[in-house]
Amino acid sequence: MKKDATKRIIAKGVASILSVTLHAEANSTSCMIIYQPKAPKELSKYRRAK
Repeated sequence: MKKDATKRIIAKGVASILSVTLHAEANSTSCMIIYQPKAPKELSKYRRAK
């Protein structure tokens, strides 16, 4: 039971980090990790300026 709770906590933390990274990269002109390809249209919902 304790392993399941730990896995859920870790999964929530990873999802949170990925969400922050997604928001940062959607609002920047370059990609932090690799060469920036063309952004998909679905990414526009995360932008500050529409």
